[in-house]
Amino acid sequence: MSTHMCQPKSSQSCPLPNQESCVCCPEYLLSGGVCVHHADCGCTFEGHYYHSGETVILDTDRGRRCTCSYGSMTCSPHRCGQHESCGLQNGERGCTPNSFATCWIRGPGSYDTFDGQIYQYPGACRLALAKVMGSSNHSYFMVTAEKVPKGVQSFSNVLKFEAEGTQVAIELASSSSVG
Repeated sequence: MSTHMCQPKSSQSCPLPNQESCVCCPEYLLSGGVCVHHADCGCTFEGHYYHSGETVILDTDRGRRCTCSYGSMTCSPHRCGQHESCGLQNGERGCTPNSFATCWIRGPGSYDTFDGQIYQYPGACRLALAKVMGSSNHSYFMVTAEKVPKGVQSFSNVLKFEAEGTQVAIELASSSSVG
């Protein structure tokens, strides 16, 4: 967001009485107490001010997801996911998981999944431990575990994290943990 203040115009050409005021340059508007380019202008909606680009979830009963853009609020129907509930968290309404679960790698080829199942993979494999599925409002991420051949009869375990174009791979020692 760019902000820019111009100097007040001369009082000689101003028909109003002398007073403290803000005068914004052409193509700038006063929004939230500062001069911003008209494209960055915020929104006043249902008694609240929202910054340009801000997205909020309103109404647990009617479920609206609203975004402020170019000084106008656009709303669409919104529902939380199958395993989520709508509520206030840190003063903001949003969707939160109904419960949490843990998955872990027990050892070479042994995996405990989020639903409590244990799987054994004796050979080389790649297993997706967590990822965003289908259409979602959550940012894309994926966590995978790979059992990669290393030498004739051994394997190395590699944990990979990928989020929004960045990938990090960690080779785990036989007794390592990541927490």
